[in-house]
Amino acid sequence: MVRQYNLTYCTCHALIYLDPMPPNEDLEAIYIKSDQFTDPIYTDPAHVDAINQYMSDCLKRILSARSIPLTQPISILEVGAGRAWMCRAAKRLDASCKTSAQDVSAEMANECGWVDQYLVCPITDARLDSLGPFDVISLTHVIEHLPDPVAAVQRCKSLLAKGGTIFVTAPHRPEGWQMGKSTISDWQQYSYNHVPAHIQYFSKESMEKLAERSGCKLCYWADRHENGQAFEAWLG
Repeated sequence: MVRQYNLTYCTCHALIYLDPMPPNEDLEAIYIKSDQFTDPIYTDPAHVDAINQYMSDCLKRILSARSIPLTQPISILEVGAGRAWMCRAAKRLDASCKTSAQDVSAEMANECGWVDQYLVCPITDARLDSLGPFDVISLTHVIEHLPDPVAAVQRCKSLLAKGGTIFVTAPHRPEGWQMGKSTISDWQQYSYNHVPAHIQYFSKESMEKLAERSGCKLCYWADRHENGQAFEAWLG
């Protein structure tokens, strides 16, 4: 078990990341051996309503921006799904859409009635190929947890339908953060800084690099959600 981590700021692409990488046994303790979704942040009715509204708005914007019209109900994959908010938004929009979810934890596998197929498996599992391709693949507060985000996005790209979108939302910066003025110490009060679960925090520049290395393109970026504390990105 690692007792101390450094939060490192790489100014070349404004990537902020933990050093050293959390060992596999710590990640397993966090994601497989512990409950993650019992906190009131996931169960408070007002908060749940706000999340559902946000995800519904995101999905509607993604679909309205498509360059290739849909000829059948949308197909959704939620990676690191947890409570599968995007799948829920899709079913609320169109009950006939196809929803699939993947997570390494079984905690929510039987709790999300809006998911047609909830697979407890790594993202490399071949069963995902048989369920695809997908019009929207969602990573909702997932990418900051991944030791190898390039491999994960490459895998998502392989499952993406023509004209599809990889939707990413995640923690971004502490409120009031200013490039060149704020210091790494501001992260000590940042409620979204979860050590060692959150491995890295992306900027627009580092997300562009991630997209490029994954064979994708950053099509949309917004980092003013929650007063700059979260970002939204679309990869295509």
